[in-house]
Amino acid sequence: MANHDRVSERYYGEINSEESHEATRTRIHWMCREATGQRILDIGCSQGITSILLAREGFRVTGIDLEEESIRYAKQELAKESKPVQDKVDFRMLDITQWKGRTPFDTVLLGEVLEHFAHPETLLMHIRRLLHEKGTLVVTVPYGYHPFYDHKQTFYAGNLAMCLMPYFEVLKLEVHHKYLCCVARRRRETQLHVSPTASQLTEWMKLDHVHFAAVEQNHLRLMNQRKKALDNAVEQVKRLRRQETGEG
Repeated sequence: MANHDRVSERYYGEINSEESHEATRTRIHWMCREATGQRILDIGCSQGITSILLAREGFRVTGIDLEEESIRYAKQELAKESKPVQDKVDFRMLDITQWKGRTPFDTVLLGEVLEHFAHPETLLMHIRRLLHEKGTLVVTVPYGYHPFYDHKQTFYAGNLAMCLMPYFEVLKLEVHHKYLCCVARRRRETQLHVSPTASQLTEWMKLDHVHFAAVEQNHLRLMNQRKKALDNAVEQVKRLRRQETGEG
């Protein structure tokens, strides 16, 4: 079953809620700000919105995806852009693990892809190979449990950082709209498979603590709202029954 991620439509507010539109725009704009250099590889580019936005700013972007429908949509959207923007984007239906490309990229974007891999190290090794020395990896994943049939990983600050650390140096970890956002730098051969320091572990634990507290507070607020609504509904049913029996 295909994923059919409709990120471009959410970005422009054509589907889903206003909250979803805001979350999508925030995440995409964050990824664009973190891109460095000139040559960008957008893995799992979906409908192509991030690639196109970067091309409008002068970056040269290769966007790849496994879904034929997504690449077709991305190319249709690109055709609406000016010629200079069109010339800066190359959309391909391609499996990154099978790509033999040699020319290194300055930045690799990995937006909501890593959670679909049961063995993410396979993907990360290929990404490291395709990155320029000290190149930038920009990653976003759902923060915590996010039910979807093809999600094979659940990520929090600590295990995302540990997943990346053998191949990349984690520079930044943030949470935006229930998505974990990370910037990392390609490690040299002599730096591979290092262990995290105590200060790094403490930092990741603090991030999880703060955001889990916020999640739990929000869940408690929603539960109280629903309980109040249920109590009101029960009282209304009781009043209606009394009226029917003439007890009121």
